[in-house]
Amino acid sequence: MIVLLVLGIVLLAYAAIQGVVHHQVRWVPIVVGLLLTISMSFGVRHAQGQHFLMSKVPLTKTQKIQPAVTVNDFHLITTEQGVENRLRYTYKTNDKTYQTLTQQAKAEVVAGKKASLKTTVMTYQANSTWRRFLLLGQDTLEKGTTTYKLTLPEGWYVVPANKVDDLQKMVQDNEGKLANQVRDEINKEVTAKVKADKDFVDDKAGQDKLKNNVIKKVTTDSNKQLKVDMVNQIAQWQKSN
Repeated sequence: MIVLLVLGIVLLAYAAIQGVVHHQVRWVPIVVGLLLTISMSFGVRHAQGQHFLMSKVPLTKTQKIQPAVTVNDFHLITTEQGVENRLRYTYKTNDKTYQTLTQQAKAEVVAGKKASLKTTVMTYQANSTWRRFLLLGQDTLEKGTTTYKLTLPEGWYVVPANKVDDLQKMVQDNEGKLANQVRDEINKEVTAKVKADKDFVDDKAGQDKLKNNVIKKVTTDSNKQLKVDMVNQIAQWQKSN
């Protein structure tokens, strides 16, 4: 467009010179020069901002991802506030930590079978010789917005980065309470057995079996409740974001 703009100006200058020197009105160069000057001025002004004469060409890349951190079998993708109040997602690929961009970028999280991150960069390209000629002297390839699509399977969660310690504390507190719960339940079960059968006091094999069953049951129940509590806590954090 710059070339044609210059050509239009040259034609107008030529027509003006002819008018002054030869006292002749050259309508063809005047009309063509005006058309080129006006249209190309408009094109140059809007080429960069509105991707004039360019076509949308999305560039897409999909990669497998790993959790940023794992807590009690909860695979976590962590988030932080980025520019424009958009969330920046932290994840790992090949055991290396990466973050998504937030400026001119949007992200969505969907459920799926395999953990992956699909990155789409919208580009604008002059994809013909004529268009490249018209844009001579200007960029013929521009980058637009970036879109991220996080696909997370069951057992994966998105949490704020500053809340990971809270989840770890929930696990630690649960482990601290577990020993007391097991002890109390064993005492309760043994007492009930002794009351029902006096010989149970001397039944070491029966006592060991009872203890193992109690440990297994209490541990299983405790872990189930912990999982429910963690899921509920994560849901509350997500609502507040």
